[in-house]
Amino acid sequence: MKNLSLSTKVLIGVFAGIFLGLFFGEDVGWMSIPGDIFIGLLQMTVLPYIMFSLIVNIGRLDMETGKRIIKFGLIFLSLLLAIGVFYLIILPMAFPDWSSGNFYSSDFIKESPPFDIVKLYIPANPFESLSNNIVPAVVLFSIFIGLGLMKLPNKEALLKPLEVLTDGINQVNKMIVKITPIGVFSIAAGVVSKLSWADLSRLQGYLLVYLLAVILITFLVLPYVISIFTPYSSKTIFKITRSTLITIFATGKIIVVFPQLIENIKEIIRSEENTSKKMQDEVDIIMPLAYPFPNLGTFMIFIFVPFAAWYSGNSLSFSDYPIFLSSTLLSSFVAPITGLPFSLDLLKIPMETFQLFVVSTVLTDRIRVVLGAFHLIALTLLTISASGGMLIFKKKIFTKAIIVISITTIISIIGMRSLLETSMKNIPTNLEIVNSFKIISPQQKFKILEKASKNPNPKWRGENTLSRIKRRNKLRVGYYKNAGPFSFTNKDNVLVGYGIDLAHQLATDLNVTLEFIPIYPGNLINNMVNDYFDIVMSDIFLSSKYAEIMELSKPYLNVSLALLMNKENTLFDDFDTTSKLDTFTISYIERGEIASEFLSYFPKGGSYPVPEINDFFNMDKINIAKDSVSLDSIQIDAHLTSAERASALTVSHPNYKVVNPLPYHLNNALVFPIAQDEVWRRYIDKWIDFRTKDGTFQRVYEQWILGKKFKREQKTWSIYENVIKPKWNKVQTDKVQTKKDSINPVP
Repeated sequence: MKNLSLSTKVLIGVFAGIFLGLFFGEDVGWMSIPGDIFIGLLQMTVLPYIMFSLIVNIGRLDMETGKRIIKFGLIFLSLLLAIGVFYLIILPMAFPDWSSGNFYSSDFIKESPPFDIVKLYIPANPFESLSNNIVPAVVLFSIFIGLGLMKLPNKEALLKPLEVLTDGINQVNKMIVKITPIGVFSIAAGVVSKLSWADLSRLQGYLLVYLLAVILITFLVLPYVISIFTPYSSKTIFKITRSTLITIFATGKIIVVFPQLIENIKEIIRSEENTSKKMQDEVDIIMPLAYPFPNLGTFMIFIFVPFAAWYSGNSLSFSDYPIFLSSTLLSSFVAPITGLPFSLDLLKIPMETFQLFVVSTVLTDRIRVVLGAFHLIALTLLTISASGGMLIFKKKIFTKAIIVISITTIISIIGMRSLLETSMKNIPTNLEIVNSFKIISPQQKFKILEKASKNPNPKWRGENTLSRIKRRNKLRVGYYKNAGPFSFTNKDNVLVGYGIDLAHQLATDLNVTLEFIPIYPGNLINNMVNDYFDIVMSDIFLSSKYAEIMELSKPYLNVSLALLMNKENTLFDDFDTTSKLDTFTISYIERGEIASEFLSYFPKGGSYPVPEINDFFNMDKINIAKDSVSLDSIQIDAHLTSAERASALTVSHPNYKVVNPLPYHLNNALVFPIAQDEVWRRYIDKWIDFRTKDGTFQRVYEQWILGKKFKREQKTWSIYENVIKPKWNKVQTDKVQTKKDSINPVP
């Protein structure tokens, strides 16, 4: 092992950690602790190193050199980001056709937090910026201190000790780097032990395309760019930086090996004969200055935006790209976890897709930083070559690069599209996921009546509803046939949904069987008053009208009103656009007072009741008979319902979307209409409280509304638990059985 290079040892550490994580799974999850300690040790020297290095080198800099470095740095940064823009435009072509609606997400009613640009870039309190690792603010503070020292006659009295301190910090970093193989071994084992392959399988389109972007830019495009303009060869660059790049991949952070990366670039510069000490010193200025600016690793992570749009069944159009690219440029100044929600919100992409991105960071964070590090290497070498007069444009290499990069990119995109077309066939759509859902609650025996009818067993004198249910051993539950996700029949013609699930739980708690009675539009109040149901478990909005006529339970779910419309319709995307419309019409089911409240914000709008949701989907126009002689036609632009139900409807109708044109969210509550009986009402209210506190309502909500499949917690897959242990147990069982057979032979 002593004769092995550091990069080889680091590679061995990475693969050994991956194997350990795969072999033992969650049992070695604790390995992430020593990995975090290693990262912390590396990180403790970074910000002080950046700060003191910038102060020393800028303080000794003359104004002319500083202007030259900044000028060339901005030119080449623009060139590199232009490469990123090009790939952000063409790589989405690798996504094949895909159509899928979206489950409801609570992000629908959340406001995106604004960027705190001032805190990020302005060091009002430099000590707070240091303690919170706010790198851009620390860099700006250091620049101003360096500029302040530039023209002082006695500046060396301060700069010399700071230079010694910087060298000391660098030595500490080099000491820590020696244990890198152990550190990356722990990190790899900890990360792999917690990977959820089920979650990552749905992300394969994004992961593969992003990986393609990183490979193309890191190992093909940037090496060619460096070769075209500088004297440094790709072979030399990769040879010197490979151990650092591997460490960056393992840790998932550039900054933890920042001093080491600076030393690598200085070594690359020394590999050429016609280089000066001044060029090496400029590395200490350019690298910290370049770090806070967008790098290609972070920039290309925004390929997730067109992926999210594609995955949601609404790929970005050509007209969306100016907004997408401009928001990417702004958002790439901050961490992707902060910047991506801004871009998704701006392009009206369902925020639930952001959760997929969070899952993907387990892998992409490690890929992203490799490209980011090579971006810094390329930018520094290009800037120093230009500043030092070594910049040469090589036409032959440029021509070769254009041909090779073009052919490789085209073949890669075509191949990736073909691969994804094949692999995406095995990934279930959201509609297939919904159809796979089972009732979570204990299932009771049930019967579904073909049509509504009165309870065949009237109450005895003085009998309450609860007593009658116990006497009959049956709970009569009213439901709407096509009211997903609250009550609907799946592809197997089984009655399921949020309300149906809760009905089974209620019947279980009462220890009775179930009778499901269909409700036909417009008949709810009449059926309820005439004793058709004991309770209605569907999405019934709370209203003063219902409260006056029927007995209602306490609210069990708060919902937000929204419009359901065709994806191509952009008239209701925001309040300003909608309020300027001359006229429009929305449909609704039964609840005219809810539609009136919604339209109070849009005086020019109109509404029209439809019997059921299929009437909205199946008819572009509804003919209204004004009298027996003439017919007039009305165009329905959107359907008013809850955002929860509208989202579920996009799953089965992926060409539709959910929007809220109001300047804020108009909320309502869902209730259970129940038989008029004080004892029964108190029981239902207490049942709602009990089942809310024990998590039943939340579990049912997460499956049927949010689309999260309910399952008991299981350990992640591992070789030991899922392969070796079952075989070992079988061998032991066979041995015991063999021993028993030898003692008691079969006659």
